[in-house]
Amino acid sequence: MSHLASRRPVALVVALLATCAPALGWSEQGHRIVALAAEEYLSDSAKRRVGYLLGRDVRLVDVATWANEIVQERPETEAWHSITIPKGAGDVDLARDCPVGDCITVKVRDCIGIVRLAIRPREESREAFKMLVNLAGDLHQPLLSGYPPGDSKDDRAVVVDGIEMTLHEAWERGLLASLGSEEDVLQRVRQHVLSADTETWTRGTLRDWTWENHQIAASKVYPSVGAEDRTVLDGEALQSATQIVIERLAKSAVRLAALLDDVWP
Repeated sequence: MSHLASRRPVALVVALLATCAPALGWSEQGHRIVALAAEEYLSDSAKRRVGYLLGRDVRLVDVATWANEIVQERPETEAWHSITIPKGAGDVDLARDCPVGDCITVKVRDCIGIVRLAIRPREESREAFKMLVNLAGDLHQPLLSGYPPGDSKDDRAVVVDGIEMTLHEAWERGLLASLGSEEDVLQRVRQHVLSADTETWTRGTLRDWTWENHQIAASKVYPSVGAEDRTVLDGEALQSATQIVIERLAKSAVRLAALLDDVWP
Protein backbone atom coordinates (compact mmCIF):
# COMPACT_ATOMS: atom_id res chain seq x y z
CA MET A 1 0.00 0.00 0.00
CA SER A 2 1.32 3.44 -0.96
CA HIS A 3 1.83 6.19 1.57
CA LEU A 4 -0.96 8.17 -0.11
CA ALA A 5 -3.39 5.27 0.06
CA SER A 6 -2.62 4.72 3.73
CA ARG A 7 -3.57 8.35 4.47
CA ARG A 8 -6.87 8.36 2.58
CA PRO A 9 -9.26 7.01 5.24
CA VAL A 10 -7.99 9.53 7.82
CA ALA A 11 -8.16 12.38 5.33
CA LEU A 12 -11.65 11.34 4.36
CA VAL A 13 -12.92 11.31 7.94
CA VAL A 14 -11.42 14.76 8.52
CA ALA A 15 -13.05 16.08 5.34
CA LEU A 16 -16.44 14.70 6.29
CA LEU A 17 -16.35 16.18 9.79
CA ALA A 18 -14.78 19.50 8.82
CA THR A 19 -18.04 21.37 8.36
CA CYS A 20 -21.48 21.52 9.92
CA ALA A 21 -22.91 23.66 7.13
CA PRO A 22 -26.05 22.53 5.30
CA ALA A 23 -25.47 20.03 2.51
CA LEU A 24 -24.95 22.07 -0.65
CA GLY A 25 -22.68 21.25 -3.57
CA TRP A 26 -18.96 20.75 -3.71
CA SER A 27 -16.97 20.79 -0.50
CA GLU A 28 -14.64 23.66 0.38
CA GLN A 29 -11.86 21.77 -1.39
CA GLY A 30 -13.96 21.40 -4.53
CA HIS A 31 -14.82 25.08 -4.73
CA ARG A 32 -11.21 26.07 -4.12
CA ILE A 33 -10.04 23.81 -6.94
CA VAL A 34 -12.60 25.28 -9.37
CA ALA A 35 -11.52 28.83 -8.48
CA LEU A 36 -7.80 28.08 -8.69
CA ALA A 37 -8.18 26.41 -12.08
CA ALA A 38 -10.55 29.06 -13.46
CA GLU A 39 -8.10 31.81 -12.58
CA GLU A 40 -5.52 30.20 -14.86
CA TYR A 41 -7.83 30.59 -17.87
CA LEU A 42 -9.10 34.13 -17.24
CA SER A 43 -8.27 36.84 -19.75
CA ASP A 44 -6.09 39.73 -18.59
CA SER A 45 -9.11 42.03 -18.85
CA ALA A 46 -11.19 39.82 -16.58
CA LYS A 47 -8.33 39.53 -14.09
CA ARG A 48 -8.10 43.33 -13.90
CA ARG A 49 -11.83 43.65 -13.34
CA VAL A 50 -11.78 41.00 -10.60
CA GLY A 51 -9.04 43.01 -8.89
CA TYR A 52 -11.05 46.22 -9.27
CA LEU A 53 -14.19 44.64 -7.81
CA LEU A 54 -12.66 42.61 -4.98
CA GLY A 55 -9.37 44.38 -4.33
CA ARG A 56 -5.97 43.96 -5.93
CA ASP A 57 -4.78 41.24 -3.58
CA VAL A 58 -8.04 39.22 -3.52
CA ARG A 59 -8.21 36.13 -5.72
CA LEU A 60 -11.11 33.97 -6.87
CA VAL A 61 -10.12 31.28 -4.39
CA ASP A 62 -10.51 33.76 -1.52
CA VAL A 63 -14.24 34.10 -2.21
CA ALA A 64 -14.99 30.63 -3.58
CA THR A 65 -16.76 29.33 -0.47
CA TRP A 66 -18.48 32.57 0.59
CA ALA A 67 -21.91 31.47 -0.69
CA ASN A 68 -21.74 28.31 1.43
CA GLU A 69 -20.62 30.21 4.50
CA ILE A 70 -23.62 32.59 4.52
CA VAL A 71 -26.37 29.97 4.23
CA GLN A 72 -27.00 29.65 7.97
CA GLU A 73 -27.52 33.40 8.40
CA ARG A 74 -29.31 33.76 5.04
CA PRO A 75 -31.23 30.47 4.71
CA GLU A 76 -33.18 31.67 1.68
CA THR A 77 -29.99 31.28 -0.35
CA GLU A 78 -29.76 27.50 0.19
CA ALA A 79 -32.26 26.84 -2.61
CA TRP A 80 -30.08 28.85 -5.00
CA HIS A 81 -27.49 26.05 -5.13
CA SER A 82 -29.69 23.46 -6.85
CA ILE A 83 -32.56 22.63 -9.16
CA THR A 84 -34.68 19.48 -9.27
CA ILE A 85 -35.86 18.01 -12.55
CA PRO A 86 -38.53 15.27 -12.53
CA LYS A 87 -37.87 11.73 -13.67
CA GLY A 88 -38.73 11.26 -17.31
CA ALA A 89 -38.31 14.94 -18.21
CA GLY A 90 -36.93 15.62 -21.67
CA ASP A 91 -35.32 18.94 -20.88
CA VAL A 92 -35.05 21.71 -18.30
CA ASP A 93 -38.35 23.60 -18.01
CA LEU A 94 -37.82 26.63 -15.77
CA ALA A 95 -41.56 27.29 -15.50
CA ARG A 96 -41.90 23.78 -14.04
CA ASP A 97 -38.55 23.33 -12.30
CA CYS A 98 -37.96 26.89 -11.02
CA PRO A 99 -41.35 28.65 -10.88
CA VAL A 100 -40.30 31.34 -8.40
CA GLY A 101 -36.80 31.87 -9.76
CA ASP A 102 -34.87 30.60 -6.75
CA CYS A 103 -32.92 27.78 -8.44
CA ILE A 104 -29.27 27.64 -9.46
CA THR A 105 -29.82 28.14 -13.21
CA VAL A 106 -31.75 31.37 -12.72
CA LYS A 107 -29.51 32.67 -9.93
CA VAL A 108 -26.36 32.19 -12.02
CA ARG A 109 -28.07 34.17 -14.79
CA ASP A 110 -29.13 36.87 -12.32
CA CYS A 111 -25.62 37.18 -10.87
CA ILE A 112 -24.12 37.50 -14.33
CA GLY A 113 -26.55 40.31 -15.09
CA ILE A 114 -25.72 42.23 -11.92
CA VAL A 115 -21.98 41.90 -12.44
CA ARG A 116 -22.18 42.75 -16.15
CA LEU A 117 -24.29 45.91 -15.77
CA ALA A 118 -22.42 47.23 -12.71
CA ILE A 119 -25.25 49.65 -11.90
CA ARG A 120 -26.07 48.26 -8.46
CA PRO A 121 -24.30 49.48 -5.30
CA ARG A 122 -20.72 48.20 -5.21
CA GLU A 123 -21.35 45.82 -2.29
CA GLU A 124 -24.31 44.26 -4.11
CA SER A 125 -22.18 43.75 -7.22
CA ARG A 126 -19.45 42.23 -5.09
CA GLU A 127 -21.88 39.81 -3.45
CA ALA A 128 -23.32 38.80 -6.83
CA PHE A 129 -19.81 38.10 -8.08
CA LYS A 130 -18.93 35.97 -5.05
CA MET A 131 -22.20 34.07 -5.43
CA LEU A 132 -21.46 33.50 -9.12
CA VAL A 133 -18.03 32.02 -8.40
CA ASN A 134 -19.59 29.47 -6.06
CA LEU A 135 -22.72 28.65 -8.04
CA ALA A 136 -20.79 28.13 -11.28
CA GLY A 137 -19.12 25.23 -9.48
CA ASP A 138 -22.34 23.82 -8.05
CA LEU A 139 -23.95 23.98 -11.50
CA HIS A 140 -21.66 21.03 -12.31
CA GLN A 141 -22.28 18.87 -9.21
CA PRO A 142 -24.61 16.19 -10.64
CA LEU A 143 -26.89 15.67 -7.65
CA LEU A 144 -27.67 19.39 -7.51
CA SER A 145 -29.49 19.00 -10.82
CA GLY A 146 -30.98 15.63 -9.96
CA TYR A 147 -34.42 14.27 -9.23
CA PRO A 148 -36.79 15.61 -6.56
CA PRO A 149 -36.34 13.91 -3.14
CA GLY A 150 -39.06 11.32 -3.69
CA ASP A 151 -37.34 9.92 -6.78
CA SER A 152 -33.69 10.46 -5.93
CA LYS A 153 -31.28 8.22 -4.03
CA ASP A 154 -29.41 11.06 -2.34
CA ASP A 155 -29.86 9.57 1.15
CA ARG A 156 -28.92 6.00 0.22
CA ALA A 157 -25.87 4.63 2.02
CA VAL A 158 -22.63 4.20 0.07
CA VAL A 159 -19.12 3.31 1.20
CA VAL A 160 -16.09 5.18 -0.11
CA ASP A 161 -12.62 4.09 1.08
CA GLY A 162 -14.22 2.16 3.93
CA ILE A 163 -16.28 5.10 5.19
CA GLU A 164 -20.08 4.91 5.06
CA MET A 165 -21.94 8.08 4.04
CA THR A 166 -24.95 9.10 1.99
CA LEU A 167 -24.75 9.29 -1.78
CA HIS A 168 -25.03 13.08 -1.54
CA GLU A 169 -22.14 13.27 0.93
CA ALA A 170 -20.06 11.08 -1.36
CA TRP A 171 -20.56 13.46 -4.28
CA GLU A 172 -20.22 16.53 -2.12
CA ARG A 173 -16.86 15.60 -0.61
CA GLY A 174 -16.21 11.88 -0.11
CA LEU A 175 -15.09 11.12 -3.65
CA LEU A 176 -12.99 14.29 -3.74
CA ALA A 177 -11.28 13.40 -0.47
CA SER A 178 -10.48 9.93 -1.80
CA LEU A 179 -8.45 11.54 -4.61
CA GLY A 180 -5.85 13.00 -2.25
CA SER A 181 -4.76 16.53 -1.48
CA GLU A 182 -6.07 19.73 -3.04
CA GLU A 183 -2.91 20.01 -5.14
CA ASP A 184 -3.26 16.38 -6.30
CA VAL A 185 -6.79 17.00 -7.52
CA LEU A 186 -5.95 20.40 -9.03
CA GLN A 187 -3.17 18.78 -11.06
CA ARG A 188 -5.58 16.14 -12.37
CA VAL A 189 -8.08 18.86 -13.29
CA ARG A 190 -5.35 20.76 -15.18
CA GLN A 191 -4.37 17.60 -17.07
CA HIS A 192 -7.99 16.91 -17.99
CA VAL A 193 -8.43 20.43 -19.34
CA LEU A 194 -5.26 20.16 -21.42
CA SER A 195 -6.45 16.91 -23.00
CA ALA A 196 -9.98 18.15 -23.78
CA ASP A 197 -11.64 20.17 -26.52
CA THR A 198 -12.52 23.03 -24.22
CA GLU A 199 -13.99 25.15 -27.01
CA THR A 200 -16.96 22.78 -27.14
CA TRP A 201 -17.36 23.01 -23.36
CA THR A 202 -18.14 26.71 -23.50
CA ARG A 203 -20.89 26.40 -26.08
CA GLY A 204 -24.53 26.34 -25.11
CA THR A 205 -26.63 28.07 -22.50
CA LEU A 206 -26.99 27.78 -18.74
CA ARG A 207 -30.04 25.60 -19.36
CA ASP A 208 -27.95 23.34 -21.62
CA TRP A 209 -25.31 22.99 -18.91
CA THR A 210 -27.99 22.28 -16.30
CA TRP A 211 -29.49 19.56 -18.49
CA GLU A 212 -26.04 18.05 -19.11
CA ASN A 213 -25.51 17.89 -15.36
CA HIS A 214 -28.93 16.30 -14.80
CA GLN A 215 -28.25 13.64 -17.40
CA ILE A 216 -25.06 12.63 -15.59
CA ALA A 217 -27.01 12.23 -12.36
CA ALA A 218 -29.73 10.24 -14.10
CA SER A 219 -27.54 8.01 -16.26
CA LYS A 220 -24.43 7.53 -14.12
CA VAL A 221 -24.77 8.61 -10.48
CA TYR A 222 -28.14 7.17 -9.47
CA PRO A 223 -27.57 3.87 -11.31
CA SER A 224 -24.33 3.41 -9.36
CA VAL A 225 -26.41 2.72 -6.25
CA GLY A 226 -27.66 -0.85 -6.01
CA ALA A 227 -30.87 -2.23 -4.52
CA GLU A 228 -29.12 -3.36 -1.33
CA ASP A 229 -29.06 -1.26 1.86
CA ARG A 230 -25.54 0.00 1.20
CA THR A 231 -23.43 0.18 -1.93
CA VAL A 232 -19.65 -0.10 -1.84
CA LEU A 233 -17.99 2.16 -4.39
CA ASP A 234 -14.68 0.51 -5.14
CA GLY A 235 -12.72 -0.81 -8.09
CA GLU A 236 -14.13 0.26 -11.46
CA ALA A 237 -17.17 1.90 -9.82
CA LEU A 238 -14.95 4.17 -7.74
CA GLN A 239 -12.66 4.92 -10.68
CA SER A 240 -15.65 5.85 -12.85
CA ALA A 241 -17.14 8.10 -10.16
CA THR A 242 -13.89 9.94 -9.45
CA GLN A 243 -13.30 10.46 -13.17
CA ILE A 244 -16.70 12.13 -13.40
CA VAL A 245 -15.73 14.36 -10.46
CA ILE A 246 -12.53 15.44 -12.23
CA GLU A 247 -14.41 16.13 -15.45
CA ARG A 248 -17.12 18.14 -13.70
CA LEU A 249 -14.57 20.25 -11.81
CA ALA A 250 -12.64 20.86 -15.02
CA LYS A 251 -15.78 22.00 -16.87
CA SER A 252 -16.73 24.20 -13.90
CA ALA A 253 -13.39 25.98 -14.09
CA VAL A 254 -13.33 26.48 -17.85
CA ARG A 255 -16.94 27.64 -17.98
CA LEU A 256 -16.54 30.01 -15.03
CA ALA A 257 -13.58 31.62 -16.77
CA ALA A 258 -15.58 31.83 -20.01
CA LEU A 259 -18.52 33.47 -18.24
CA LEU A 260 -16.27 36.10 -16.67
CA ASP A 261 -14.42 36.71 -19.93
CA ASP A 262 -17.80 37.28 -21.58
CA VAL A 263 -18.93 39.65 -18.82
CA TRP A 264 -15.66 41.60 -19.02
CA PRO A 265 -14.36 41.36 -22.62
